[in-house]
Amino acid sequence: MAKDRLSPLTVFIAVAAFIGLPMAYAHAGEPPHNGPAVVVTSQRQITRDDAVRRRLMTAVTVHFNKIPIRVALRELARAAHVNLFVYWHALAADGCGPSTRITVHFRHPVTVATALRFSFAALPADGPSPLGYTASHGLLMVGPRDLLAMRVVTRCYRLGPLMLVSTPRHPAPPKRLQATAVIHVLEHTIGPALWMDNGGTVNVAREVDSSLFITADEYTQWRIQRILRTLAAQVRRQNKKNEGGY
Repeated sequence: MAKDRLSPLTVFIAVAAFIGLPMAYAHAGEPPHNGPAVVVTSQRQITRDDAVRRRLMTAVTVHFNKIPIRVALRELARAAHVNLFVYWHALAADGCGPSTRITVHFRHPVTVATALRFSFAALPADGPSPLGYTASHGLLMVGPRDLLAMRVVTRCYRLGPLMLVSTPRHPAPPKRLQATAVIHVLEHTIGPALWMDNGGTVNVAREVDSSLFITADEYTQWRIQRILRTLAAQVRRQNKKNEGGY
C-alpha cells in the first residue's frame, strides 16, 4: 500500500519525460465531486465497498490457536462489522475446508486486514492456492486470488481533472498525449504484468471521448482511484500556478 502513496508521482515524471511531456505535468486538482471517477456500476455500490475497506483498518487483538479457518474469518469479519462471503467450493478443490485449522498470534493489536493476510499465510503449505480478499457489493469476499482477479468490472474516469490547461505562457501538450501519459502511469505502477498493453490478459485502459475506461478487478480499481486523485490534486495546483502567471 505504501507503494500507492509514494511511487505514482515518481513514475509519472519518468513516463512524462519519456514521451516528451513538460516536467510540469508531473504536478497533477483535486477534481470536483470528490474525485475524477465516474463509476459505470452504481455509486451506491462503490460507497459500500469503500466503507468495507475502511472497516478493515479496525484494530483487533489476534490469538488464534489451532482454530478452524471458518471461525477465524467469522471473528475478523465481526470485529470489522462487515458481512463475509467465502468461496468455500473453490477452496475445497484445493484441499482446504472450513475446518482447516490455523494458528496466528500477535503481541499487539493489528488491523483486520493484516490479520486476514497472516491467517491466509498460516494455512498448510500444501493447502489452497494463495488466498486473497476484496470488497465487492458491500461484502468482504475471500477466495483464491486468481478467482477474485476474474471478478473484473469496467469503470469510467473523467480525464478533465487530470488535464493541464493551456495558457499563453504555459502551453499544454495535446490532451490525447496527456491521456496517454496517464495510462502509462497506471500501467507501470499497478501490477504492470496484468495490463494487456504490457502483454497481460486482464487489465485494459482506453481513452474515449475525454474519458478513461478501465477494466480491472475491484481492488485494482480502488488503487487506480487513489492514484488518479493524487495526480488530479497536483494538476489542479499546477493549473492555478500557470494561470496566475508565476
